[in-house]
Amino acid sequence: MDGENVEKKEAFASMATPDKVVQSAPRRRYIITLTAITIFSAVMRFRNLDTESFWLDELTTLSAISQGTWRSTMEGWLSMVGMGTWLMYYWKLVVGDSDFALRSISAIAGIVLILVVAEFTRRFHDEKAAIITASMLSISHLAILYSQEFRPYMFTTTFIWIAFLLMRSERRLSLFETICCIALLSFSYLVHYVAGLVIVIGLLTDFALRVVESVRTKHEPYASKLDRILLFLKSKSGQCLKISFAVAMLAVFMLEKMRHDSDNTNHSMWINDVPERPVVSLFDYFFAFDTRGSITDIAEVMWYFVLITPILLLLHRRMGAKRKLASESEWFIWAVGGGTMLVIVLYSLEVRNLWVSRYFVFSMPAWYILFGVGISRTIDLLNGLIKQENKEATEKKSFIIAVIFSFFFVLNSTHWYVNEYEYYEQGGRSDFKGMSFWLDDYVGGDQDEIFIISQPYDKYWNLYLDRMDSHVEIDTHSRWGEVTTGQVIEIIDDEPFEVIHVRGHRLSMWEYDSLTLVLSPDYELVDSVEFIEGQIDVYHRIKNNGLS
Repeated sequence: MDGENVEKKEAFASMATPDKVVQSAPRRRYIITLTAITIFSAVMRFRNLDTESFWLDELTTLSAISQGTWRSTMEGWLSMVGMGTWLMYYWKLVVGDSDFALRSISAIAGIVLILVVAEFTRRFHDEKAAIITASMLSISHLAILYSQEFRPYMFTTTFIWIAFLLMRSERRLSLFETICCIALLSFSYLVHYVAGLVIVIGLLTDFALRVVESVRTKHEPYASKLDRILLFLKSKSGQCLKISFAVAMLAVFMLEKMRHDSDNTNHSMWINDVPERPVVSLFDYFFAFDTRGSITDIAEVMWYFVLITPILLLLHRRMGAKRKLASESEWFIWAVGGGTMLVIVLYSLEVRNLWVSRYFVFSMPAWYILFGVGISRTIDLLNGLIKQENKEATEKKSFIIAVIFSFFFVLNSTHWYVNEYEYYEQGGRSDFKGMSFWLDDYVGGDQDEIFIISQPYDKYWNLYLDRMDSHVEIDTHSRWGEVTTGQVIEIIDDEPFEVIHVRGHRLSMWEYDSLTLVLSPDYELVDSVEFIEGQIDVYHRIKNNGLS
């Protein structure tokens, strides 16, 4: 009897600690192609990285990390607890505070994301899908845009998908990998509540898929329900459950903060209504608002393609399934990409607006993985219609087709993106840098008879002025909206010879004419200098011939 128990325990132990799944090493052709894509991605993300001025949100981030200590950077931060600014605070200490140095954290993260997403796609589907996914992501407008901003979106997305890559792998993680997975997910969860949403959906989906797999797995007759539960807990599934539990405990403590942030009127009052076709609108951001015609509109075509991916999955499996249905990569991808979109749209319609294009950066890789896997399956289906040679020749031909598709897609998109859409020439955001340089050059070192008013707050220009060691001083009593009564009274009392009105970030938002009306007839407008989404007006005192 004891011998039977020992035999049962040994058998159960072998089931609970299965052999590691052997992952085939990437082929040389794959490595060479991915290297070329990575170099191209680096060029697109570092090109003109510091040419365009920091815009208002970037300067808000810079202001937050310029408070002197890491604790100060996190205090009062609206979106969760300021973990993003905590990391950027230390990044600034290491690399310096130039525009290029600060933005490089996002550029580097954007390049790493290409490699992570490619490996995710290769590991859970195949190499040609990984190449297609990486190439499409390399020229993604949304990916490039937020790889060139000093904000936490891109490195947070990279952290999330590194953790997802570790969790979805079938081998058990080492203790170090487990700690890294928990740390990356916890950090990302504390950066932004939509990042938290993506993480929660990802963890729930992973858990559900593993439960389904466990239920469908045939066990030995001697394995009781308790044995099967213990087997689940001792396997990779149980390891992922522990990671989920760790993040869940964090979510419980942060739930009130998340609710406060998402319900805060100041945070959502500027958000527009949900687009009539949310997914197509999002894909427009992916492909740089492509408007090349109704037939070749990429966003429209890719949305229809997403709708047929379930059919592609079923047809592809009929050719000869290589893995269990629950192990197919699409389940996780559909849930993370489509689930995030569905929750945000429903929340926006039922509670308050939350549909913002940049909030989908965290789930963006899921859509590109779906594109890559779907196109890869299409290539396989087309090859299946032709009489094939040996398996190796077929795989090589399929890979070459994927490379050719990727090359022409990237070539066409890059030409349009750079030369027709003129992304690198647009300068579409408020030129705080240009206005700051103008002030420093115009005012010089003598400001005794000059009073400078700014809209919105003075800090957005001072962040540039301070970094160039300028002596220009902007009045600190400005508000978000119109010029304050106190500022007008100060001008009337002090009677400076010159008043400079500096305005930036969406000129249509401010009551710009109010200063002209208030200063008349004592002052007259003598000069107006226009900038990108900004303007500087110079007024001279005309009463008493300009004499105080």
